[in-house]
Amino acid sequence: MSTLSAEDRRRLRRYEHAVDRMTPIQRAIFLGHVVHDLTYRELAERHDISLIEVECHMWRSLSVLDDEPEQKNRSWWQFWRR
Repeated sequence: MSTLSAEDRRRLRRYEHAVDRMTPIQRAIFLGHVVHDLTYRELAERHDISLIEVECHMWRSLSVLDDEPEQKNRSWWQFWRR
């Protein structure tokens, strides 16, 4: 049984849908940084791109999360850190 409340499960589902809407590289950068705690430098080396490109992909992935329509509380990171 889940320890999340019904509201938390709905919110998590919205964030999962937002992550699904990211491009593959945005998703890889976002999850690598937020879930796997990789640094931007590590992500740049892993994906053979520049630090600036990592920052751009991260910024775009965050903007996808920010575009989530019913989002009132922007504490999306709490679900990825549990």
